[in-house]
Amino acid sequence: MRSSTLVAGCLLVLLTAVSASAQSPASAGSSPAEVTTPPAATPPATPETRTTFPYTGKVTADLVNIRCGPGLYYYPLATLKQDTPVVVEGEKNGWLAIRPPEEVYGLMRKSDLDIGQEGVQGTVTAPTARVYISSPSADRQWCVAAVLKQDDRVTVSGPAEGDFVKVLLPPKGRAYIVSDYVTAAAAGTSTTTTGTTLPDVDITPLESNPLIADYKKAEADLRAELRKDLDERDYEPIAKAFKEVAETAEKDYVKNAAQRQLAYVEQLIQEQAEYRRVLSLPQRLDENLAEIKSRWAEKQADFAAEKRMGGPDFVATGCVRRLASLEGVDYPIKFKLVDQNDKPLVLLKSSQYNLGDYIGKIVGVRGSKGYISEWRIYCVTVDDLEVLEE
Repeated sequence: MRSSTLVAGCLLVLLTAVSASAQSPASAGSSPAEVTTPPAATPPATPETRTTFPYTGKVTADLVNIRCGPGLYYYPLATLKQDTPVVVEGEKNGWLAIRPPEEVYGLMRKSDLDIGQEGVQGTVTAPTARVYISSPSADRQWCVAAVLKQDDRVTVSGPAEGDFVKVLLPPKGRAYIVSDYVTAAAAGTSTTTTGTTLPDVDITPLESNPLIADYKKAEADLRAELRKDLDERDYEPIAKAFKEVAETAEKDYVKNAAQRQLAYVEQLIQEQAEYRRVLSLPQRLDENLAEIKSRWAEKQADFAAEKRMGGPDFVATGCVRRLASLEGVDYPIKFKLVDQNDKPLVLLKSSQYNLGDYIGKIVGVRGSKGYISEWRIYCVTVDDLEVLEE
């Protein structure tokens, strides 16, 4: 009798699971699906269909954004409808890299190209040239899809605003979509209409602003020099690096940060020259050394404050949410920054911004960051805020 009861129970569980899996998935609504909670009944592609790239899939949500990088802070390029076919090249942290649709194009500076008389073919004349990814609906164009070398060729597809021209994206150009909204096509489906496949590529997007890497290297070199004895420090290469970033940066926050650091290094160079002059005057050595050390300590404090501000980078990026009350206690910190899964990243407070005006918006924040040990989370005092996505 016990065995029959056990078998009946197992059959009941199996029938319940089959019934649940047969239910149709909920509609994704009229807004792009990536900004809502994924429908629980829409299963992702099975692991077997995702072990080999590229493969053909189709969109499962009513509407879903594709973006220029694997994250909500990357700007949208287009909106795809349900059942739109996509070719998936790889997967990274819950985002699929897909071949961009036809309306997505690249942007390059005319000054980096030698365009033929027909206006169709272009040859890169600069040592390196960036290809930014954009589309008719994109309101920004800072994301770098590829970096070309001198003598590389591109196909020019038309004019653009300012010093830019539209070009066909290089083969490594990718768009990104949340993996929950794509399902793999049936086995045997061709990955392209022509039957060809592209070789495996690294789907990680390029640094949105390559000059930030130069800025960070110059900062690291400066910290290394400051650990040396004052008379042994070589500031000239560092000053040159910060000057190049300040002169070529397109973003104001990168340019301003590099200019501040350049001014700081130039002051250090002057102090080092003064230090060496004082060493040649033994009778004034103690007095001048004390003055130099005092000024150096002040500059070190300024440098530490600049470091706490995060330089040109955001301290954190995410969506602003209101912090739940602590059992009726009016705690001074009322807001938090969360990721796309609504997981808290940092707490937020600011005397310069009304953070309540940014609830539900994806923002980048800069400011000082402190650790709240009783909550085991960092809190950022926001000095600068930039809206990345409404």
